[in-house]
Amino acid sequence: MSLSNFPEMKSLFPNPVTEMLRTLLLGIQEAIGDELVGVYLRGSLALGDFDPITSDLDFLAVTKLPVSEEKFAVLDALHTRLAKFSNVYAQQLEGAYIDHIALKRFRAGERYPTIERGDFLRSSEHHANWILERWTVREHGITLIGPDPKTLIEPISVDEIRLAVSVRLRDWADWANQLDDPAWRLPLSHKAYVVETMCRAMYTLMCGDVCSKQCAVAWALETFPEQWRSLVDQSRAWRTDTTLPEPNIISEVMRFVHWVSSNAGPAAHE
Repeated sequence: MSLSNFPEMKSLFPNPVTEMLRTLLLGIQEAIGDELVGVYLRGSLALGDFDPITSDLDFLAVTKLPVSEEKFAVLDALHTRLAKFSNVYAQQLEGAYIDHIALKRFRAGERYPTIERGDFLRSSEHHANWILERWTVREHGITLIGPDPKTLIEPISVDEIRLAVSVRLRDWADWANQLDDPAWRLPLSHKAYVVETMCRAMYTLMCGDVCSKQCAVAWALETFPEQWRSLVDQSRAWRTDTTLPEPNIISEVMRFVHWVSSNAGPAAHE
């Protein structure tokens, strides 16, 4: 799909989303010029569970060459301008700029220009979750401009997907041991994100597939033991809740992270 076929895009997403995506694409085209290979939607936009209230706009831009310092400065200026737009999604962009050779297959420790919601463009190290991001783009990505993403990204096996989740869950378990980390005291909306992410990780371990957070939550409510089903069900009311969490909720979410992480070993999907 291309934004030149704009009416079709409008049928998929709310007008502010399509307007922001068009502005983003035009800005990227102007900033990168002939070095641009393609721009693709990922995340909930690609997986079909976009929530206009809580979802961000996830994208991947593919370049012919690694982004130079000069191009980085131009892209940084672009995202600074975009963040000031009146569009409700102006500060909800999350994306990365990866050259087509590096995109073919994930390599740990590599850094790429990356922007996260409400932040500046940074040169960030990509972790194992970007194996899952590549899979999503390859299998479900929406093409704004460029070739079929399957021609840019090598096939990713089920074992690779599961291993990527297991690696990331070790990081989550380490975080759950850091009782003094300020993130634990973020609002309930953040706790909903944690619970949903754990549901998604468990879904991938058990099913060998990647799905949206909403899909994973629905699956968890049918699959998890009663204790965790109750937590997952409760967390659905937290998605937009800015209330600070009570200590008992923090403790329960910590235990949930450890429970999911304990299922990340080789036997988790046998």
